[in-house]
Amino acid sequence: MSDYGLEDHYVAATKGILLKLNYQLTIVDISHEINLSDISHGGYILRNVFKKFPIGTVHFVAMNSSRSLKNRWIGMTLEGHHFIGTDSGIFSIISDENPTLVVEICAINPENNCPKKVSQAVKDLAMGGDLKYIGKIITDHLQLMNRIAKITKKNIVGHVIHIDHYGNLITNIKHKDYLEIQKINGNSSFQVQIGREIFDRLHEGYDEVEPGECFIFFNSEKVLQIGINMGRASELLGIRMDATVYINFNIES
Repeated sequence: MSDYGLEDHYVAATKGILLKLNYQLTIVDISHEINLSDISHGGYILRNVFKKFPIGTVHFVAMNSSRSLKNRWIGMTLEGHHFIGTDSGIFSIISDENPTLVVEICAINPENNCPKKVSQAVKDLAMGGDLKYIGKIITDHLQLMNRIAKITKKNIVGHVIHIDHYGNLITNIKHKDYLEIQKINGNSSFQVQIGREIFDRLHEGYDEVEPGECFIFFNSEKVLQIGINMGRASELLGIRMDATVYINFNIES
């Protein structure tokens, strides 16, 4: 996964370096259209895809990887998967679990040959190598925190954390939190509000509404999603990233 884009040769060059080390490597693209140096965007994509791959997969993340940056390269084992990338904090926002091992592969500076060390580490891990022999064990890697929804008995307040290719609005409101508050309130009625739009029901899928109408459901990642059937909700509703989303429960006083 990278923020290299697809117009230039950078993606192919990276694959070529890895294949020269071992032509039998299986290389699967996640995305090369991550917003430039956008750790939040990259973290969202990686969080929602890495567990779809087999345990033991090596995930190579090429973001913030310029030699001019001070970020060091690290390797990490997390939920049975291996990750290699710069110490940008991205790996701290892709899982609620703690890594079992973190190592420093190399520091970025003009004197060392860091990119070759990194590609060799990817190759070694893919061939079954042990992470602890690839770098120096560390405990001081950069850690960030995901933004979480605010939950009370009366409402859940979240935000739009991603707008996908279709213009759907993905929020950080989790299905399990919605179910818990509904249970507390005896399955009371509720309203979902985003901007000036107010909705009073959830759907099972986008095809439950007519083209041009809004749908709201908890998607396959179990978070609240708002969209428009055959339309781009972000544009038609005028909603941008980080917009506030409310679920207000009608509680009997």
